[in-house]
Amino acid sequence: MKTESPVLSLTLEASNVTLAVGLTDMNLFSHFQSKAVELLKNDALSVYHLGMVPDNGADGIDESLIDGTLFRFDVSQDLLGIEEDAAPHLVKKAFLTVVENRNPVYSTVLEEEGEFKIEKTIVFQF
Repeated sequence: MKTESPVLSLTLEASNVTLAVGLTDMNLFSHFQSKAVELLKNDALSVYHLGMVPDNGADGIDESLIDGTLFRFDVSQDLLGIEEDAAPHLVKKAFLTVVENRNPVYSTVLEEEGEFKIEKTIVFQF
């Protein structure tokens, strides 16, 4: 019996990304793929989160939110070919390979709003 590979989630801050009005979930990846590739190639950009898929449950608490936009890539370890504790440059390279060569099976925008902050997470599930 084959067990499913764990899914790793990589989240990057995408502070200069804005969502276009009327952009559908179906068009998110084609619209943002080049920006995602650019961010994954940026060695100076640190990883906001790497690990199991987060629940995005800040429950409106400003201290738990980023006031801006995040890209989140959810990919099975089998597809990535790395372990969670791989070196940071190998992690970004593995996710970059997926983003450059595959289309996600699911894309959406998750929005959480606190009293002062609004966090938008653009999710690509591969």
